[in-house]
Amino acid sequence: MGRVDLDLRDRTILIAVVKHFIQTGEPVGSRTLSKLVGLGVSAATIRNVMADLTEQGYLEQPHTSAGRVPTDRAYRYFVDANVTPAEVPEPIRREIDESIGEAPGGLDSLLMSTTRLLAALTEFTGVVASPMMGATRLKKVEFLRIGPEEVYVVLITHSNMVHHKILRLSQDMGQDFLNSVSRYLNEQFIAKSLADIRGQVLDSLMEEKAQYDQLLAHVVRLSKRAFDLSSERELYVEGQFNIVKGLQDLGRVRSLLQALETKFSIIGLLDHALAGAAVSISIGQENALECLEDCALVTAKYGSGGDSLGAIGVIGPTRMDYQRVVPILAYTARALSRAIGNQMAG
Repeated sequence: MGRVDLDLRDRTILIAVVKHFIQTGEPVGSRTLSKLVGLGVSAATIRNVMADLTEQGYLEQPHTSAGRVPTDRAYRYFVDANVTPAEVPEPIRREIDESIGEAPGGLDSLLMSTTRLLAALTEFTGVVASPMMGATRLKKVEFLRIGPEEVYVVLITHSNMVHHKILRLSQDMGQDFLNSVSRYLNEQFIAKSLADIRGQVLDSLMEEKAQYDQLLAHVVRLSKRAFDLSSERELYVEGQFNIVKGLQDLGRVRSLLQALETKFSIIGLLDHALAGAAVSISIGQENALECLEDCALVTAKYGSGGDSLGAIGVIGPTRMDYQRVVPILAYTARALSRAIGNQMAG
């Protein structure tokens, strides 16, 4: 159903229904609304407007004798028309700055602290995806011989994130030769994304090996493994059981908990947010996963050095308080980005 332009009266009544349901979780009737909206119209008029909004797909009636509740379409209208960037209250800003700014240890600890903070501040489920290394640009790569047929790889990205792994080889390579491999890669691929580099290396594997001298052949083989970051992603989750409080369908609760446990589908949703606005909101059936059809997913991007590294998010019922959650998430993402930048600079 296409979007219908609402006049001031209809819009005021619709937003009042959404706000009331967010606050109480109870259907609202025309008599209650007549006291809330201050339009100077009768309960009968409001009842007629609510009937029209129901026909247009904005409201639904759980039972014949009950009041109305918002649909996903109503929440979308409310978010688009009524949720704007807002200041986070000073006590909450201070809590975010202190919690993230003082997180001990490295990036892993920082992301875990952020996830716990989101769950605590919103009382929903906090989710944070570890950086999508493939999207970041190469600053430097080094191959270091650490033993017979063992090489230590260090990747440094443009945003100063460090990724390292140990490769076990089928033959021994001297450090001078490994330095040549490092030099070649740094000259050829500087400032290119890690995903693009791996793609070019895989393309090279399709060509005849006879074309390659010894250096280039080993560049291809080592790079294929060094830039394989597919198994490095992590999903941090806190407040899983807050889901139980907001959802009635236990089958969907189980499916969502399973999705959080297996992580890949949720990471995919968070990664998808990287292509959108700084803050994205998916409501009900807008979500790609069936287990989220009774939920809202609010996400925000974090990054460093001009790169978008990953996304943080909150999963809750569609009747979450968007006006409160969105500014908290946006501010937390900015605080996380600053903290990552400070860690890398240090």
